[in-house]
Amino acid sequence: MKAPKLRALEKNVLKYRALQMIMILHAHETLKRHLINSIRTTDRIFKLTPERLPPGCKKPYEKALQILIDHGILNEVESKHLLEYANFRNTIGHDVHTLLQDITGSDSTNGMNCLYDYYALERLQRYRKKISDGMMRGFVNEIGFAELIFEQAELTYKEELERLDRKIRRQIHARIKARNA
Repeated sequence: MKAPKLRALEKNVLKYRALQMIMILHAHETLKRHLINSIRTTDRIFKLTPERLPPGCKKPYEKALQILIDHGILNEVESKHLLEYANFRNTIGHDVHTLLQDITGSDSTNGMNCLYDYYALERLQRYRKKISDGMMRGFVNEIGFAELIFEQAELTYKEELERLDRKIRRQIHARIKARNA
């Protein structure tokens, strides 16, 4: 069974989601790496024993989030949200089709709930700022090169997302207008 050819609006929504997903993957992975590496560096520099996140420990991200809770940088709800973003990141990596089925699916999959969250990237970026600001006191903030390497791509993707957003809004408006005519 072949899926029908997508219209321009749906194609643009797919492009928008794809760019956001790339940025979500990067944002989540750099946040996780920053958090774990900063805690490990802090422990090493201040000779904290036992180390809070020794290399090879199980679930270092979850433990790192608990450390932030213990230091009052995050609360339990925020930590839970960040773990949900890890699940969203895994869905992007392993089940991306579930984030597109409402657009690309055949008639048999239309009407299925889509898991896509258009605001995930924005919230993840706000958490990154809150964590970085909170870790300014009491932690050594390790800076990675991944952010610098990705910077130009991120600026380009943001620019393209803004352009696509305007285009999608115009297309939605035109579709509504045509339906009501």
